[in-house]
Amino acid sequence: MQVYPVKVVFFDLDDSLINKDANSLWIKWRVRRERWALVEATLALASLYRAYKKGRVTHWRLSHYYKTRARGMALTDYQQRVDEFFLERGHLHIYPQAASLLYGYQRQGIEPVMITGADEYVARAYADALGIQHVISNCLRVVDNKITGLQRPLCYGNGKVGLARAFLRERGLRFSDAAFYTDSHADLPLLERVGQPVVLNPNKRLREAAELNGWPSLDWRN
Repeated sequence: MQVYPVKVVFFDLDDSLINKDANSLWIKWRVRRERWALVEATLALASLYRAYKKGRVTHWRLSHYYKTRARGMALTDYQQRVDEFFLERGHLHIYPQAASLLYGYQRQGIEPVMITGADEYVARAYADALGIQHVISNCLRVVDNKITGLQRPLCYGNGKVGLARAFLRERGLRFSDAAFYTDSHADLPLLERVGQPVVLNPNKRLREAAELNGWPSLDWRN
């Protein structure tokens, strides 16, 4: 696995550093523990995943899913559930190659950053396990200590571009100073901006884009 000479390396989480998407893992874990999770699972399957495959995830759609997912939980309750989820199921799905690649970058003094559509609590659980200090993610919206959805901007599609730009500007860097690893065609806007795009465990659409643009590709699934 090649380590590219950049200043910052962005990593997606779902199907990239882990071999599933975190929301699917969460739902399967929750269904086994709480009947209400069946409502969450139905909503996700009927609306969210279909939109994701088409590249049409909107803030309203994802925020509505999180409102259903949290069901008015306080942040402390949600954090406890995330901790339990990660301990019982989440950590099992980290690619072993991910730790090796991250170590390669860190050894060269290159800063890894997780940039993901997962919420900040789930993202932080994986980041801590992988030794990633910086996380860019979706953030929960809280009213009267109750989770009511997601804040703006959305960390998805073009939203990732703006969030990555802000992170780089704070450090006096540009997109040309960054690499980005991802599996999803939804991340094409950011792949097209960074100095070193790398497709990781790509779906068909992203694999075709990589071949067209001459981007390097890694596949850890086999």
